Amino acid sequence: MSKVSEQLLEQLEKPDAAKMLDVVIELHSEDEPQTKAVQSRSEKIAALKENFIRDVAPVEKAVRSVGGELTGQAWINRTVRARVPIDRVKTLSEQDQIAKVDVPHKIEPDTVN
Repeated sequence: MSKVSEQLLEQLEKPDAAKMLDVVIELHSEDEPQTKAVQSRSEKIAALKENFIRDVAPVEKAVRSVGGELTGQAWINRTVRARVPIDRVKTLSEQDQIAKVDVPHKIEPDTVN
């Protein structure tokens, strides 16, 4: 269960097992896009987006198979947001393509010292 964050584990321990839960699913990172020689920045970005779309397809299928739905995605950090039944989160986390499942966090700006 190392793919499930501590904060999410706390949510899973709450008694309402029929509840739907919003989660963030991180896909395994990819060092370099799997393409022919990428020559420009725009080509590299296009390759990263294409690889994300390819890699997210089985995750979307897995989310739907446990009774959930995707609610958003971000190719830049290889994450998707989903609503899934709370009692199916652990099953979902077992998918090979998934690196981590977490609760959504508010994004805070970095502080400048």
